[in-house]
Amino acid sequence: MFSTIVLPPDLVADDVIGLRDQMSARIAAVVRPKGGKRKEGDAPLPRGLETLVALPPHIDRPWKRFDAAATELQGFRGLRASAQADQRHAAPSEAERSAANTDSDDRWRAFEQWNAGAAGLSDDGETPSPSEARWLYGQLFPAPEGLRFITRRPRIQWAAMVQRMKTLEEERAQAVIEGFGGTRHYRQLVAAHARFGEAYGFTTVVLAKEGGPTDGRPQWSAARDALRSLIQKIESHADPEIPGSEALAAFLLAPYVEMVDDLAKPRRKAPAKKPEAVPAPPAVAGPPAVPAPPFGAGGTP
Repeated sequence: MFSTIVLPPDLVADDVIGLRDQMSARIAAVVRPKGGKRKEGDAPLPRGLETLVALPPHIDRPWKRFDAAATELQGFRGLRASAQADQRHAAPSEAERSAANTDSDDRWRAFEQWNAGAAGLSDDGETPSPSEARWLYGQLFPAPEGLRFITRRPRIQWAAMVQRMKTLEEERAQAVIEGFGGTRHYRQLVAAHARFGEAYGFTTVVLAKEGGPTDGRPQWSAARDALRSLIQKIESHADPEIPGSEALAAFLLAPYVEMVDDLAKPRRKAPAKKPEAVPAPPAVAGPPAVPAPPFGAGGTP
């Protein structure tokens, strides 16, 4: 080709796919294979355009290439959109992360209060001894850290909680929990810990589907090239000496002309606005006027 049409700069994939559908509808309206007649409810064709058994070969071939390229582009976009939606669905939401963090913090605060209460008992000879509760408190909330670990960044907080949860799983800690009635506190703490780990991805890994489509530039380029070729072939088909050729070209190109016009609307310059009136600055007061001398005082009558 010695010349190539310039597609609108704002053209996007949705425009191309929609244009394909519009042109497909027009081709179906004008092409009636095997002598098929138009139905009563069919939209009338423009004056000078008659139904065809098939498109002219030099239009039909580029049309099929454009149709195939637009279909491939549409399929790619559908797969990519589906994969992205799956990833968003599988990823934990910020709302869930916030709720899991709050739940974990509240459960640790409640457990600390229970443990402090047990550690504050006096030694009465019963088992387990309050000294065991004090031992557990020192393992979980040592000074000066105390409960500050629940205010750290998620990764720092997680590492601190994992170490403490391992301590709670040990036989000595379990004896303190059972002996001082902390089983309910512990059970809720375990649930909150699991929720925190899942929400922040410490215990559940969400992987993107392997081979998911990401780069649609080849499909986009192919669709644009096929569109350029099709428009040129349809335009070159119009010849005043070929009956119906100009009507056919105008009929098939109408959606493209409409699309180009729609895309050009935002770029058209808005009419220049009349500049707003700017109030004039107040006049600067000059020196007071000197009154003229009265008659008889040296003035001129």
